Amino acid sequence: MWRVVKQLEGLGIGFKAVPLLSRMGLTEVLLIYHTRIPMKRVPEAMLRSFIRTFEGITMLRYVSKRHEVEVIVNYVVDRVGVEPSEVYVLDTTITPKYILAHIARGAMDKIYVRELLALASTYQQPVIHTVGTCDVVDIALVNLLEENAFVKIKGVLNYLRTRSVSVSYRTVLKHYHNHVVGRGVIAGIRPTVERYIERLSPSTRRVLVVYGVPHSVGRAVKALLGLPLFSEALLSSKEGVAVAIASTPMELLPRIAEFLDLLNSRGYINEWKLLEVDPGSQLKRPLPEALGSLSATEIIGRRDSLTSSPP
Repeated sequence: MWRVVKQLEGLGIGFKAVPLLSRMGLTEVLLIYHTRIPMKRVPEAMLRSFIRTFEGITMLRYVSKRHEVEVIVNYVVDRVGVEPSEVYVLDTTITPKYILAHIARGAMDKIYVRELLALASTYQQPVIHTVGTCDVVDIALVNLLEENAFVKIKGVLNYLRTRSVSVSYRTVLKHYHNHVVGRGVIAGIRPTVERYIERLSPSTRRVLVVYGVPHSVGRAVKALLGLPLFSEALLSSKEGVAVAIASTPMELLPRIAEFLDLLNSRGYINEWKLLEVDPGSQLKRPLPEALGSLSATEIIGRRDSLTSSPP
């Protein structure tokens, strides 16, 4: 099995862990602007990702502790100087289920569509059983697992030492088993097929936004994630919106649009948008390590004081 994994990595297919940040007591906030926001106006404290589309839409995603969402939103609005068109609390991560089984499929056939619709009809919203706090070690583990699902404990130790965090091998192992795996923070491992797809066919990075009623959007997105083109989706289960990013060969766009229309006709979604990402305006950041020991207010205050001080 390890030889198979190495062969896949040689083809440009990596493996990353998909975390459920809600089980660490964290949540992610999505701010959608129907205008192009310059990067220099976007505050970096707590920023998780920055996406601009060719359609003139800017999407900012921030991470915060659950009870500090309002602090983050007010901070971003104050710094950007523009009110967002939409704000959502993304409280759920939906992971692909059939991406491995269908990784070699080049297009959707009728049998595959039936499989995906069956998946949409049986999807159940995941229940969060345990929620706890997080510290610097937990955040370091999640950041590294998001990059490489096969990272070794020694690699985590070296990563922490470069950041002046002194912990033992046993402590890191305990955090991994008890705080990350035991708490259900890692939903699973998925292959990163974006580069592989881009090598097979000219493709365009695209972001999908799906709207609907809360009880149906999760099912619709779960069906959509059966396509190997899409990565995991972030979902606001209360407000009925989901966001996923795909690396999509242009020739498949009509088939994807047809499938989305089918989901719409079945009542799973009310509206969808397929937006083209500006490749020069896409930024992803790891979780801020200070989250483990500081509040959002303290992190924002400290970052502001650092950025305002003379070089």
